[in-house]
Amino acid sequence: MKSNFVEETPQLTERTIILLDGRKETIHFFRKHEIVNHDNILFILHFNIFEKENWLHYALANILIDLLTTHSITYVATITRAFKHLFKFNNISTAITLDPSIINSLQTLNINYYPFIPPILRRLAKYSPNLIDPELINFLENSEKWEERSPAYFKLIVNDPEKGAFTLQELENLHNALNLAFSQNKISLKDYTLAWFVSATGVRPVQLSRLTYGDLEVIQNDVMLKIPLAKAEGIVDQGYFLRKAPTILADCIIRYLNEFPNSSPSSSFFKLNPTQISRKFQTIFETLTTYSSRLEERIPVNAYRFRYTLATRALAHGASDHEIARLLTHRSIHCIRFYRASMPELQKPIQDALAEEMGFFATAFQGKLIGSLNEASIQDSVIADFFHLAGKSIGSCGTHAKCYQNAPIACLTCPYFEPLLDAPWNSLLQYLIDDQTQESSLRIKEINQQAIKAINDIMSLIKLRRA
Repeated sequence: MKSNFVEETPQLTERTIILLDGRKETIHFFRKHEIVNHDNILFILHFNIFEKENWLHYALANILIDLLTTHSITYVATITRAFKHLFKFNNISTAITLDPSIINSLQTLNINYYPFIPPILRRLAKYSPNLIDPELINFLENSEKWEERSPAYFKLIVNDPEKGAFTLQELENLHNALNLAFSQNKISLKDYTLAWFVSATGVRPVQLSRLTYGDLEVIQNDVMLKIPLAKAEGIVDQGYFLRKAPTILADCIIRYLNEFPNSSPSSSFFKLNPTQISRKFQTIFETLTTYSSRLEERIPVNAYRFRYTLATRALAHGASDHEIARLLTHRSIHCIRFYRASMPELQKPIQDALAEEMGFFATAFQGKLIGSLNEASIQDSVIADFFHLAGKSIGSCGTHAKCYQNAPIACLTCPYFEPLLDAPWNSLLQYLIDDQTQESSLRIKEINQQAIKAINDIMSLIKLRRA
């Protein structure tokens, strides 16, 4: 496309294009357009916001239509919504060229839409520079200046207490509440597996909707996952990342497969579309009793907060951009800069939160010691470790609820756990430390660290009791 595009090209009213999935679609420049994506989800393209006689609007509409040939329908639909909200500012909707005054309008734009505007304006500057002020072009080309001018997007990811990454206290509280609810039969195995899938992997709802039985392979007690890439509308081959399921998720999946077997590899695993998965996930956590120490109220939860947590924790642990991209199942490292852009802002809240959380985790063990199984609250509720300790007993469960956790690891931080004084705690501790060094998932490393802390607490209490 030439830089003098708007002056030389006659103003069309529609264009026929080939979508990313190979479908042919005719898009009208100035009308609202309904379209379904690869997952049969209906989206609205708000091209009706553009005025027919406005060359700026015509150029923007052309750019967005071009994007439909290279990007997902979901992405373009979100951009049109962002511009719809931006156009509510009268000086924008009636403008025939853009100048730096648009920056002030962007500052008040909904934080969820803000990140989608600058890339389009940069395309406009490239293809139609006569429609955008040189000062604004210079500003757009300097990403650091843009970030300094409006760091809201980055704060959303790294430090927003309601929409950004969880603190470790919040993450642990969510996991404990989830495990307790399942042990008390307050949530189903299907919901429990769904919740842990998102929490342990950070996958998007759209990826879970595309997950099939053929994407999971059970190898003894391990599960290999073929995570479908999300940002691909292609029908034939959208690509995937191969990943080993963390231990607790593998346990959930194996139980799920036993309860809901399916002979067809192409059958949907959860049998829900992306919208249904998002709603279901949020509903699951709304039923739980949770608490955020920084908010002093229940924890706001959505699926993407676990994604942000996965990325920010990995960054704090020194992961590279390529490692983060693979962790988030990104095709490229382009978007990782948004996570890394405010690393100084990222480090301090995490460090501050971790400092506060030391007190929280100072008592990782919450149960009571017993001298023998005869002292257990419930008889015939022995907990043994077959994986690390060849079936030796380490304690008892103090609840009648059927629990399907990763025993005994999950038991260590459970308030119903009653550990035996004479159990081989030193051996179990050493096994967990060895596992910790071999575990690749940072999220599971944190979970294991809590178990290690609980064993240290138990051993300290045993020492005091015997003193």
